[in-house]
Amino acid sequence: MRSTAHRTLLPHALALIYGAAIVFASLQPFAPWIAPPPGAPFWLVTPWPLRWTRYDVAANVIAYLPFGLFVALVPRRGTPGVRTLLATGAGVALSFAMETLQMFLPPRDASSIDLAANSVGALVGGIMGASLVRAERLRRALSRVRNRLFLPGTIGDVGLALLVLWLAAHVNPSIPLFAVTFDPGQPALAGNPPIPVTVLAPDAALDFIGAVVTAFQFLGVGLFVALLLRDRRDIAGAILVLVAAALIAKGISAMLVLKPDIWQTWLKPGVVVGMAGGCLVLLVAIFLPRPAKIAICAVALLISLLLPALAIDLPPARAPLTLFNWRYGHLLSFHGLTQSVLVVWPLAAAAWLFVLAGRPRWGEPPGDGGL
Repeated sequence: MRSTAHRTLLPHALALIYGAAIVFASLQPFAPWIAPPPGAPFWLVTPWPLRWTRYDVAANVIAYLPFGLFVALVPRRGTPGVRTLLATGAGVALSFAMETLQMFLPPRDASSIDLAANSVGALVGGIMGASLVRAERLRRALSRVRNRLFLPGTIGDVGLALLVLWLAAHVNPSIPLFAVTFDPGQPALAGNPPIPVTVLAPDAALDFIGAVVTAFQFLGVGLFVALLLRDRRDIAGAILVLVAAALIAKGISAMLVLKPDIWQTWLKPGVVVGMAGGCLVLLVAIFLPRPAKIAICAVALLISLLLPALAIDLPPARAPLTLFNWRYGHLLSFHGLTQSVLVVWPLAAAAWLFVLAGRPRWGEPPGDGGL
């Protein structure tokens, strides 16, 4: 009998998406491109910088660890040594290319320390990926969970990769859903002056826009999860896990960079109302036919992307994002990357929905029972 086992492309998708994220974070702000001065030595042969911080080294190691992990999982067959070597080589090659390009970007600094730290991160990720492949029981358990819960084939793999990308972006506390907000007069970041009361004054229009945007975001992401799952009975649990994971990620990040009393101002009225409204609509929408769910999901995601443009003249609407727009090294890259994901993700999700709509039985494998 011919095997119908599917070779998952999830590691390929994750490695590609994460590699693109590294390229973006490494080359931002993409200007100005200026050739190095004549006779300037190649960055790799210059002396190691006299000033460096443990934070920068740790950030570079951590940044390349997931990339090494995903690359190590890409080969269908391979010894642990081969997988680790492949992951490390890919990390070194990518880091070398990024550092070389940074020579042409005065705002960025090409550094051999960064190359060494990135290489270590890819190596550690490769070792983790090779160890995961060797853990046969764990690997099979994860495969069973993936195949039982989510759509099969490449369409399911790409959907899962997009979901992971959405969740990863929420490490930034200013990313909706649940963007961190601040009380007037409280210092948002260590060493920064208090936020003027006039900037964050309550505004009915702001609350309304926040509620509408949150409702559409909640509805869109919820329906995306519902369409990715095989069984409607798993929808509630999956959405709760996703929301809880996003809140935990934001909470940890906010506690690291903000004062602990940030928890006192976590949810504003507009966000609470929007979550409640989005949840109520979602409870009805998940029972609609798949074509209707796909259409509503795409519309909700695109509206949530376009609506914030209406608030461009409201200073409070920009305050949470501005407060996290730090002008320092990795924090600048991190903020720019997550904000770009916020813009690109609804478009990528809409493209995924378009492909899903053209699949047999709306994304279900031929011969499989409906939801």
